[in-house]
Amino acid sequence: MKSYRGTNSIHWVGQAWQIKIMLKQWQQTWGPDARIQDLIHDKMMYKREK
Repeated sequence: MKSYRGTNSIHWVGQAWQIKIMLKQWQQTWGPDARIQDLIHDKMMYKREK
């Protein structure tokens, strides 16, 4: 599976089951209430702080 990150987006290319697993892993890491939009924003802010 491939993933591409833009400044305001993320694109996953792969089989549906692979993407589903990735979303489940994100949910386990960040919690069930986390939105993908928030995760992308947080990751971009973290990169800028480094």
